[in-house]
Amino acid sequence: MIRTVIIDDEGRSRETIFELLKMYCDNIEVVDQAEDVKSGLLSIRKHNPDLVLLDIKMPDGTGFDLVRQIEHVNFRIIFITAYEEYAIKAFKFSALDYLLKPIDPEELTLAIGKVTNSLNNENLNTRISEFMTYIDQFRKHGDGKKIILKTSENIYVVDTDDIISIESDQNYSRFHLVDGEPIFVSRTMKDYSSMLDERNFYRIHQSYIINLQHIKRYNRGENICIMSDGSKIPVSYRKKDELFTLFKTLS
Repeated sequence: MIRTVIIDDEGRSRETIFELLKMYCDNIEVVDQAEDVKSGLLSIRKHNPDLVLLDIKMPDGTGFDLVRQIEHVNFRIIFITAYEEYAIKAFKFSALDYLLKPIDPEELTLAIGKVTNSLNNENLNTRISEFMTYIDQFRKHGDGKKIILKTSENIYVVDTDDIISIESDQNYSRFHLVDGEPIFVSRTMKDYSSMLDERNFYRIHQSYIINLQHIKRYNRGENICIMSDGSKIPVSYRKKDELFTLFKTLS
């Protein structure tokens, strides 16, 4: 059995993770749960787990802060987060796994499977040290210009400058990019609006977010924006005046 500690500041989230593990991962034994960095550290030192499911944003710090306070990491970590900006750090470095909230049972079982297959493999402390160095570099020099887009078949790392527009399709979002076919993601457009730089992206319509850098022209008669790929995006009448204000900031 893989002895596991769950660290998350939301009680409902901890309970959900616990229930999913019980339902889908019969090789997991949850030995404790904690709600923040301080209690998480105490739990890890007391129970010496094989695996920690670790939330990133907590009231008294981050999951990264917790890891830094452990001299010798002898357990696997799966980061759990609702924030894509953090998920990309773990993904790009490929040292540690992560899960996005809300947690998908299939992705959880895949992550646990990776842990099972790697418990006795590489030097974990070396991996952790390299990973934390990467995080420090990202915080110091990163520009937040990458975003993760997950589909049923692929995980895309996309430069936000390459996003022309995002189109809402009920509970899905369609990303139109400079190169390649659109990427269809099973998350709402609202989920992404807070992740994108407000200086460059604007929700021009209930069904569209556009990258202001990709506007070629605005057609007053039709009340549409012509984008760099030739697409025509309708402008909500209540957003029209705001758009004109944004044009002034770009000029």
